[in-house]
Amino acid sequence: MKTVAGISVVVAVVAGSITTGLLLARATAAQRAPETIKVELEYRSPGTGPKPNFSPKGTQVPLAPVDAGLALPAGATRPALTGMIKIGTDPRAHIAALATTDAAHPKDLSRLYLDLNRNGSFTDDGPGWSAAPTQNEKTKAWWTSFNAITIQVPYAAGVTAPYLFNVWMVRDDGAAPPPVLRYSVGSWRAGVATVRGQRALVAAMDGDNNAIFDKNDYWSIVGAAEPDAEKSVLSHQEARITNRFMFLHEGENDVVLEFAAFSPDGRSLSFRVEDLPMTKAADRAPDDMLAAERSRPRASVPFEWTHDLAAAQARAKSAGKLVFIDFETTWCGPCKSMDEWIWTDVEVAARLNARYVGVKLDGDIEKTLVQRFAVKGYPTMLVVDAAGREVTRFVGYRSSAELLAGLPR
Repeated sequence: MKTVAGISVVVAVVAGSITTGLLLARATAAQRAPETIKVELEYRSPGTGPKPNFSPKGTQVPLAPVDAGLALPAGATRPALTGMIKIGTDPRAHIAALATTDAAHPKDLSRLYLDLNRNGSFTDDGPGWSAAPTQNEKTKAWWTSFNAITIQVPYAAGVTAPYLFNVWMVRDDGAAPPPVLRYSVGSWRAGVATVRGQRALVAAMDGDNNAIFDKNDYWSIVGAAEPDAEKSVLSHQEARITNRFMFLHEGENDVVLEFAAFSPDGRSLSFRVEDLPMTKAADRAPDDMLAAERSRPRASVPFEWTHDLAAAQARAKSAGKLVFIDFETTWCGPCKSMDEWIWTDVEVAARLNARYVGVKLDGDIEKTLVQRFAVKGYPTMLVVDAAGREVTRFVGYRSSAELLAGLPR
């Protein structure tokens, strides 16, 4: 705990990032009591205007074969799998999903049906959704996507709210239909507030795909006069989980806004206007993972990467070195940051060049090696000996300092 201008502040670590915690005491008796503002929020979905430039990680829905006697909708064929999409504040709001093949696509779950009226039948909810599978040129996997599905989610008696999400399924080439579908929300909530005479844009995003707005979700407030405010209020640069503060400029100072509550259906958001000696720049500074890297010198001799593990092990055995494996993917943001800032760091490159043989492996392609080394996320970096025995591993983004401290010498 540390004290700033007579105010005790707790600094807590939440979800791997440093966040400024809640105040334990007020500065002085003369301080203004916090003002609580309640904002009405309206449903928004992608259209011609700005939309969130991030979305939650896809939620997995396990699928199981349907009963042999279940009547399938017209045009659906077996294999047919079913699972439950768990959304809403009450289990009665959950929606059963049916994914089936059809005559044109006997290997892929190219049709999707939802029990929209929640009566246990898939034959009276309309035609469902159809999609043509496409093959990824790199991985050879077959992707089937159903986009912009809008349903009604019941909350309190007589209260429903729309909810838009996207569904996808991935089948490895030559494999059976996958026993899982994934979905991610595509809609959000938006409103306008007036804070000390200043008009501000407010947004709320469901961070865990459950159609319930609570403390686990994301909020964002941006002054309406800020440049490109309608876009930035929906950006990952501004949005934060609810235990984080929001800020509005007020002359030379920042007005601090503290989250109070959502209504579960996302129709309203409440926050407090706090008089705290804080600035947005100071609060957000720990979020910049690359701040320490930008001033470090770049390597003139880069670390050499190969893409053949067996060849790297043979070379390591001949040279008396260890093997450094970097499991990455083309869609992994932290992997790209490490390519740009960590592997080009002069000290990191020198250490790796002196002691290691490097091999980069694409996790979407090298699935046998992903399974062999129990890789669960990206990036995952392993140090192995020439025989392939693991010495140490790093999971997730690592700074230059963290990597240097953890590398065996």
